[in-house]
Amino acid sequence: MRGVDMDVAERPWDGCGKCLVGVRRLFRMKAATTSPQRQRQDVLTAAASIGGHIIGWADDWEVSGATDPVTRPRLGPWLRDEMGSYDGLVAAAVDRLGRNVVDCLNTGYKMRDEGKLLLTHGHDGPWNLDDPADENRFTIEAWGAQMELRSIQRRNRDATVKARTAGRPKHQPSYGFRYVRKVMNGRVDSVELHPHAAFVIRNVAQRILADPMNVTPSSEAARLNRIGELAPADHTDMMYGKLARGRRWYPTSLKNILLSEAALGYLMHRGKPVIDQEGNPVRLCEGLWDRMTHDALKKALAARDVPFKGKPRHSNHPYLLTGIAVCGNCHSRLYTQTSADVPPRYVCTARNKGWPSAAHCRPAPLRHRF
Repeated sequence: MRGVDMDVAERPWDGCGKCLVGVRRLFRMKAATTSPQRQRQDVLTAAASIGGHIIGWADDWEVSGATDPVTRPRLGPWLRDEMGSYDGLVAAAVDRLGRNVVDCLNTGYKMRDEGKLLLTHGHDGPWNLDDPADENRFTIEAWGAQMELRSIQRRNRDATVKARTAGRPKHQPSYGFRYVRKVMNGRVDSVELHPHAAFVIRNVAQRILADPMNVTPSSEAARLNRIGELAPADHTDMMYGKLARGRRWYPTSLKNILLSEAALGYLMHRGKPVIDQEGNPVRLCEGLWDRMTHDALKKALAARDVPFKGKPRHSNHPYLLTGIAVCGNCHSRLYTQTSADVPPRYVCTARNKGWPSAAHCRPAPLRHRF
């Protein structure tokens, strides 16, 4: 079955009863990996073995197997019936559906209860979870995937504890820093400031300290978005040879960077500096700024967290359209806004935040008064 005709194996929905969605997943994408191609061939082979074809792909790259399939970015919408009609799922193996027994069984029973097909490469025909033998085999393969996940998690925890005890970083570098390795993909030999990222975040700190009443994390996040500065997650991806996804700066994440003691060059664990045997914080390298500047930033940003007239700054009212209503111009999410002189309403704030997709959103619409 390796010589699968791609034109036959992939084509749009035609109501044949075997219109399948190909499921692929990989926790970590590397330039040298061939797993996506191998998974693709296995999926096409499994679909062709029953005369089916692929109408779409649910490719979840950089997604852990511990993630519930219903919440995965690509597979989730299919399972929630948000992507249209399909007759079943086909994956390269059971562990591509997930590495949790409960999640795998929930997905399998959903396919069974809805009369849809579930196929994996290496299994003869669709899974029949009404048959005890097939159900037991499916459960065993899901259990094996979960056991492997637990083993991986245990090894990662042990490696992290050993690195922290030795005063070495194990997690990704904080924004403004970068790791230096003498051997590619080897252990971290040293930590140093990233020239561009350090300049960006230092400039933000200086601007806030110079005018804390008018320059805020919100205004700075909007400014960074407008000038096209890479958000921290995209910056990290680019450092490791991955493509930027166009993610944005957010006030909360920017504020967290400014207030974190990681900016002082410390090794961090659960938001606090790691303490050595002598009771001192473990320092990895020089910081973005000194302790005096850190304390000044805390004071400047804490002043903006004081509730207005004794009321919290954010509302928790259950507005029905929150998370659903979108702007008619730029298609960004609408947010609720209240004030003393006008009724509550949904507004588009994307242009004010500097999002590139909303650069031409004029005027920012006010809609759905309630």
